[in-house]
Amino acid sequence: MEIRPERADEYALVEQIHTLAFGGEQEARVVAWVRRSPFYIPELSLVAVVEGRPVGHILFSEVGLQDESGPVRKVVVLAPLAVHPGFQNLGAGKHLVQAGLARLEALGAPLVLVRGHAHYYPRFGFVPSEQLGIRPPFAVAPGEYMARPLSAYTPQYKGVVRYPAAFAAVGYPVEYG
Repeated sequence: MEIRPERADEYALVEQIHTLAFGGEQEARVVAWVRRSPFYIPELSLVAVVEGRPVGHILFSEVGLQDESGPVRKVVVLAPLAVHPGFQNLGAGKHLVQAGLARLEALGAPLVLVRGHAHYYPRFGFVPSEQLGIRPPFAVAPGEYMARPLSAYTPQYKGVVRYPAAFAAVGYPVEYG
């Protein structure tokens, strides 16, 4: 299995993977909209490739983190992660997360946020975001919103997460950008 940045000629296939994995088009729309936004980071849109064909995709993009005093700091969100149903439980998701975290470390990102399954992401060092003073701008079940501090993390990264317009596709409030 190879992990590499997605190519433009794979966009439709990647969106299809998200549609199949999530059973709807919302996450595929987020991916498409992020790609057309100023918050898109091409080297952080990764695919898992088997026999020359993408079978999984992970997207990391910029969001804001606003503390009580007003400043908004740039951070990264992992959203979404999808693996084609025919290739799930074979390690593609794990390899995508690990490769993405390694790239974020190399780029000097302070932390990455994710809304996801509380039993899956802790294996990669994610902790409930409230432990770091970080809150999503919507209600979630305890432990469902997580943060992974990276080497450049400092305690100044706290507050409420602010999402750009691309995330309106999944019903998130748009308050960034």
